[in-house]
Amino acid sequence: MRVHTAGYEDVVRLADHTAELAQLGQCNDDDRIDRAFAAVCKRIWGYTLDDFDDESLSAKDHAFLDRLTSKQACKFATQNGYDLVDPGTGHMVPDWWGFAWMILAEKRGLLTPEARAAAWQRYEARLRGDPKVVGVIRARA
Repeated sequence: MRVHTAGYEDVVRLADHTAELAQLGQCNDDDRIDRAFAAVCKRIWGYTLDDFDDESLSAKDHAFLDRLTSKQACKFATQNGYDLVDPGTGHMVPDWWGFAWMILAEKRGLLTPEARAAAWQRYEARLRGDPKVVGVIRARA
């Protein structure tokens, strides 16, 4: 959902999509949390963190993400059309850092069918290069 925030163009309020993720925050089930995070990403962007790889981002981008604070993430997100603060609590949405990755990937043009296919081809090539892997089967989205 896009909302108007004073002083900025319409922004996507991530808190409108993260209720389940917030509920899972203390469950200690990483798989459930990962699935909930991926579901939010799919709803908002149509892509997930699995649809691009570290090699898709520059060293400068990695340095930016590595030193990203919550305050910097809020500013970066707002500048790119997203709100990382839950207005109900005044706190950052769960997994805000992961959402910053997605916002940066979108900004860099990585959330396209072509970029996703290239990232998955690189990933599958790495798997096939592992002597313990006998085959790669992947469901197509």
